[in-house]
Amino acid sequence: MPIPSLKPSNLLCFTPFVLLLMASASQAQMIEQTFDAQPGGHLTLDTDIGTIYIKSHSDAQVLVTVRIEGADEGDMEVTFDADDGDVAIVGKLKGSRWGSGWSSSRGLRVIYDITVPQNYHLNVDTSGGSIDIQDLVGNVDANTSGGSISLGHIDGEVDVDTSGGSIDVDAVSGNLNAHTSGGSIRARLHKQPTGDNELSTSGGSIKVYLFAEIKVDLSASTSGGRVKTDFDVDGRVDKQKIRGTINGGGPRLRLSTSGGSVRINQL
Repeated sequence: MPIPSLKPSNLLCFTPFVLLLMASASQAQMIEQTFDAQPGGHLTLDTDIGTIYIKSHSDAQVLVTVRIEGADEGDMEVTFDADDGDVAIVGKLKGSRWGSGWSSSRGLRVIYDITVPQNYHLNVDTSGGSIDIQDLVGNVDANTSGGSISLGHIDGEVDVDTSGGSIDVDAVSGNLNAHTSGGSIRARLHKQPTGDNELSTSGGSIKVYLFAEIKVDLSASTSGGRVKTDFDVDGRVDKQKIRGTINGGGPRLRLSTSGGSVRINQL
């Protein structure tokens, strides 16, 4: 049986589609930078839009890769500044259209992939994207207006905030403050906190894992679920509220949600 040939009309329909795919694939910008750093230094990242991935290594360098994709990738400007072992990164959308949701409607996508020294402090802020930080020795301050936050084992103070996503903290050896307006929170405290800790959400559940010997003043409450704990609490224990001390008391541990359950588990 003879093999049918493609008609010219089919070829004409097919060719623009192939060209469109090739054009889309080429609309990407890659920025790569390497900076000398010192243990104990600081990374500051402030970007109008972007998903942020940060990991650590044993070298005294900060490695940065920024990928910008979309029809208007040229409208995203990323600048760098390095001084005495510290690195600052700023990502700005040119013009004034960012506030109207222009970037998402145009399909603009920005990804920051960063490697820092193992002992390093972070201050990162994105107005549109998730944040993922792996194991690190240092303090972490992370904020996003529209995405989730995920942290590995952080040996330091942690302050995280999101307006529209969940928070997942694998382990924190220092004090923890975590707030979200629309997601759940899961966290582990592996060491005795030296200061107060607060976890709050307006629309999700809270699950906290504590080591057996922890000493805290516990305040846990929910308006739309149940509160349960594995620990013996000296104080008031109700279905939706717990006020009291664990192992004699210590710094304050406040857990609150307006629309979910609260669970305090023992490691």
